[in-house]
Amino acid sequence: MAVAAPEIPRKLPTITQPRPPRRRRWTRWVLPSYTALVMLYLVSPILVMILYSFNNSGFKRVSFKWLGFTTQWYPKVFDKPDLTTALKNSLIVATISTVIATACGTLIALALVRYRFRGRSATDFVLFMNISAPEIVLGGSLGT
Repeated sequence: MAVAAPEIPRKLPTITQPRPPRRRRWTRWVLPSYTALVMLYLVSPILVMILYSFNNSGFKRVSFKWLGFTTQWYPKVFDKPDLTTALKNSLIVATISTVIATACGTLIALALVRYRFRGRSATDFVLFMNISAPEIVLGGSLGT
Protein backbone atom coordinates (compact mmCIF):
# COMPACT_ATOMS: atom_id res chain seq x y z
CA MET A 1 0.00 0.00 0.00
CA ALA A 2 1.50 3.26 -1.12
CA VAL A 3 1.17 6.35 1.00
CA ALA A 4 0.32 9.44 -0.95
CA ALA A 5 2.32 12.55 -0.23
CA PRO A 6 0.32 15.27 1.44
CA GLU A 7 -0.84 17.97 -0.90
CA ILE A 8 0.92 21.28 -0.51
CA PRO A 9 -1.48 24.16 -0.83
CA ARG A 10 -0.42 26.43 -3.63
CA LYS A 11 -0.60 30.18 -3.35
CA LEU A 12 -2.63 31.76 -6.00
CA PRO A 13 -0.96 34.73 -7.67
CA THR A 14 -2.35 38.01 -6.46
CA ILE A 15 -2.77 41.06 -8.58
CA THR A 16 -0.96 43.99 -7.07
CA GLN A 17 -1.64 47.57 -7.85
CA PRO A 18 1.32 49.37 -9.46
CA ARG A 19 2.92 51.88 -7.17
CA PRO A 20 2.45 55.50 -8.06
CA PRO A 21 5.63 57.11 -9.39
CA ARG A 22 7.78 58.42 -6.60
CA ARG A 23 7.85 62.17 -6.44
CA ARG A 24 11.29 63.65 -6.70
CA ARG A 25 12.12 66.15 -4.02
CA TRP A 26 13.87 69.42 -4.76
CA THR A 27 16.31 68.76 -1.92
CA ARG A 28 18.16 66.17 -3.96
CA TRP A 29 19.73 69.05 -5.91
CA VAL A 30 21.05 70.89 -2.85
CA LEU A 31 24.23 68.87 -2.25
CA PRO A 32 25.28 68.60 -5.92
CA SER A 33 24.66 72.33 -6.44
CA TYR A 34 26.61 73.26 -3.32
CA THR A 35 29.46 70.96 -4.33
CA ALA A 36 29.59 72.47 -7.82
CA LEU A 37 29.70 76.01 -6.38
CA VAL A 38 32.51 75.12 -3.96
CA MET A 39 34.52 73.43 -6.72
CA LEU A 40 34.01 76.45 -9.00
CA TYR A 41 35.15 78.76 -6.19
CA LEU A 42 38.28 76.68 -5.61
CA VAL A 43 39.17 76.30 -9.30
CA SER A 44 38.39 79.86 -10.41
CA PRO A 45 41.86 81.31 -9.53
CA ILE A 46 43.50 78.63 -11.66
CA LEU A 47 41.11 79.34 -14.53
CA VAL A 48 41.88 83.08 -14.31
CA MET A 49 45.63 82.35 -14.42
CA ILE A 50 45.17 80.16 -17.47
CA LEU A 51 43.11 82.88 -19.14
CA TYR A 52 45.71 85.57 -18.43
CA SER A 53 48.51 83.36 -19.72
CA PHE A 54 47.11 84.18 -23.18
CA ASN A 55 47.15 87.95 -22.55
CA ASN A 56 49.24 90.03 -24.96
CA SER A 57 51.12 91.98 -22.30
CA GLY A 58 54.85 92.67 -22.32
CA PHE A 59 57.39 90.19 -20.98
CA LYS A 60 58.68 92.61 -18.32
CA ARG A 61 55.35 94.00 -17.11
CA VAL A 62 52.23 92.43 -15.68
CA SER A 63 48.92 93.81 -16.81
CA PHE A 64 45.47 92.88 -15.60
CA LYS A 65 43.99 94.74 -18.55
CA TRP A 66 43.21 92.47 -21.47
CA LEU A 67 45.44 93.57 -24.34
CA GLY A 68 44.64 90.83 -26.83
CA PHE A 69 44.99 87.10 -27.36
CA THR A 70 48.38 85.55 -28.01
CA THR A 71 50.27 82.30 -27.59
CA GLN A 72 53.72 83.85 -28.00
CA TRP A 73 54.65 83.33 -24.33
CA TYR A 74 54.48 79.55 -24.31
CA PRO A 75 57.60 78.97 -26.45
CA LYS A 76 59.45 81.48 -24.21
CA VAL A 77 58.71 79.70 -20.93
CA PHE A 78 62.30 78.56 -20.41
CA ASP A 79 63.97 81.78 -21.64
CA LYS A 80 64.51 83.09 -18.11
CA PRO A 81 67.42 81.16 -16.60
CA ASP A 82 66.36 81.95 -13.01
CA LEU A 83 62.98 80.31 -13.53
CA THR A 84 64.54 77.28 -15.18
CA THR A 85 66.95 76.86 -12.26
CA ALA A 86 64.11 77.23 -9.76
CA LEU A 87 62.02 74.64 -11.61
CA LYS A 88 64.96 72.23 -11.69
CA ASN A 89 65.61 72.67 -7.97
CA SER A 90 61.91 72.20 -7.17
CA LEU A 91 61.78 68.95 -9.14
CA ILE A 92 64.92 67.64 -7.41
CA VAL A 93 63.57 68.46 -3.94
CA ALA A 94 60.17 66.96 -4.83
CA THR A 95 61.74 63.72 -6.05
CA ILE A 96 63.96 63.30 -3.00
CA SER A 97 61.19 64.12 -0.53
CA THR A 98 58.81 61.72 -2.31
CA VAL A 99 61.27 58.85 -2.04
CA ILE A 100 61.99 59.58 1.64
CA ALA A 101 58.29 60.01 2.53
CA THR A 102 57.35 56.78 0.74
CA ALA A 103 60.04 54.78 2.53
CA CYS A 104 59.21 56.24 5.97
CA GLY A 105 55.47 55.87 5.44
CA THR A 106 55.80 52.24 4.38
CA LEU A 107 57.96 51.39 7.39
CA ILE A 108 55.62 53.17 9.82
CA ALA A 109 52.58 51.46 8.29
CA LEU A 110 54.18 48.05 8.62
CA ALA A 111 55.17 48.77 12.23
CA LEU A 112 51.67 49.99 13.15
CA VAL A 113 49.96 46.97 11.61
CA ARG A 114 52.31 44.21 12.74
CA TYR A 115 53.74 45.23 16.10
CA ARG A 116 52.66 46.53 19.48
CA PHE A 117 55.01 49.11 20.92
CA ARG A 118 55.05 51.99 23.35
CA GLY A 119 53.76 55.12 21.67
CA ARG A 120 51.67 53.30 19.10
CA SER A 121 48.47 55.12 20.02
CA ALA A 122 50.28 58.48 19.95
CA THR A 123 51.66 57.67 16.50
CA ASP A 124 48.18 56.71 15.31
CA PHE A 125 46.84 59.97 16.72
CA VAL A 126 49.47 62.08 14.94
CA LEU A 127 48.92 60.29 11.63
CA PHE A 128 45.14 60.64 11.77
CA MET A 129 45.44 64.32 12.75
CA ASN A 130 46.94 64.99 9.32
CA ILE A 131 43.92 63.41 7.69
CA SER A 132 41.32 65.12 9.84
CA ALA A 133 42.87 68.62 9.80
CA PRO A 134 43.76 69.63 6.24
CA GLU A 135 46.71 71.89 5.60
CA ILE A 136 44.52 74.83 4.69
CA VAL A 137 42.72 74.75 8.04
CA LEU A 138 46.00 74.28 9.86
CA GLY A 139 47.59 77.19 7.99
CA GLY A 140 44.61 79.40 8.70
CA SER A 141 44.71 78.60 12.38
CA LEU A 142 48.47 79.23 12.62
CA GLY A 143 48.22 82.50 10.67
CA THR A 144 45.90 84.21 13.13
